[in-house]
Amino acid sequence: MHFKRSALTSAIICALSLSTSVYATNGYLSHGYGTKSKGMAGAGSALPQDAMTVTSNVAGGVWVGQRMDIGFSLFQPNREYTQHANHNVYATGPAIPFGSNPDFTGTVESENDLFFIPHFAYSQPLDEVSSVGVALYGNGGMNTSYDYHDTAYQLGSYGGARATPSDATTGVDLMQLALNLNYSRKLTDNFSVGAGMILAYQMFRAEGLSPFGAMAADGNPDNLSNQGRDGVPGWGVQLGALWQMNEQLSLGVAYQSQVDFERFKSYSDLFAQNGDLNAPAFVNIGLAFKATSTLTFAFDVQQIWYSDIDALSNDMTGNLKLCMAGQTDHCLGGSDGVGFGWRDMTVYKFGAQWAMQPDLTLRAGYSYGKQPVPRDGVLFNVLAPALIEHHFTLGLTKAINKNSEINISAMYAPKKDLDCGCELPFSGGPESINIAMDQMELELSFGLKF
Repeated sequence: MHFKRSALTSAIICALSLSTSVYATNGYLSHGYGTKSKGMAGAGSALPQDAMTVTSNVAGGVWVGQRMDIGFSLFQPNREYTQHANHNVYATGPAIPFGSNPDFTGTVESENDLFFIPHFAYSQPLDEVSSVGVALYGNGGMNTSYDYHDTAYQLGSYGGARATPSDATTGVDLMQLALNLNYSRKLTDNFSVGAGMILAYQMFRAEGLSPFGAMAADGNPDNLSNQGRDGVPGWGVQLGALWQMNEQLSLGVAYQSQVDFERFKSYSDLFAQNGDLNAPAFVNIGLAFKATSTLTFAFDVQQIWYSDIDALSNDMTGNLKLCMAGQTDHCLGGSDGVGFGWRDMTVYKFGAQWAMQPDLTLRAGYSYGKQPVPRDGVLFNVLAPALIEHHFTLGLTKAINKNSEINISAMYAPKKDLDCGCELPFSGGPESINIAMDQMELELSFGLKF
């Protein structure tokens, strides 16, 4: 589908420019959306509490009344890689595009480590049984920047190409903004359904990847690296249902399709399928249990299908070997091109909230999902080390008056690392590469009920 530039598209681009959307928690999806849900580690698809609830289950909008939620987060992902020297080779310049000098042993940190990410949502009842809403939020995660002048990351030669000072940094930057336009309706007093249209825009930039040029499928890697930001529109749909089974227990189910983006023309030599990078489909299934009048527990399971996105899931090592053997379909940008090797994720989210006082609610949560990066894909995932598995969260809501409130959530994701521990498909490279990440986030939002 092709979109013409419009006032809506311009507004999305403007909002995107204000947000460096670098979530890289569950792959590149956030651990949660909305401050209340984030305080419970992302659980809440069966527990609608604010207008942002439609991001996890679009059927929840009709339960929250007329309200607006607006806020922002400060997100700090700390990314690094460690190279161990291969003392069996001479330091004649690296034969791989990462890791540089094979005599080097040390750790290099990504320079980008603090980001501002806003969100907005509004819900408007149409009558007693139906509601419409809008939510604006971001995704991302492939955001790294390694300095050219750092000893461990001066790119060397590969296939006759050599990094130059124009490759001042090496890294990638992916930003996605989604506009969720939704409708929800109660079919009975305790059962609702909903549907949403996802209008999205994503931007991507890559720098310092020119030494990969010999591995481009078309043999002319003009659209591989240092092409500035390229932006493309996309769209998807979300469907959901919410059943208030009784006064204590509720069940929520929601499915969001792939967000189908147009191809990146400026990076058609990097991503498989000539620059095709869609956002993955996912499903949320949740339960909420009101144990007492003040204590509620929530449990969600989220399944994310990264394996359906060729640019993310295609094998790295095997495709590189096939590419070097002359099978160009397996080269960068090819129909079966080199990818990051990401696997599907299943994420388990547990949350609790306690209405400590009539005007104060406290929250806590924990989530776990096995990270998607395979050990033989470490080399490419230096660019996008989406390794986080555990999230620990806290949150609170403080009522200002009967119509307004302040919400706060905090998240800590402990350090997770992954060592290649494999034979890289290149000669003369380092002995091994280890990638690692940890994260912190603080979010503040304001809720207004009408």
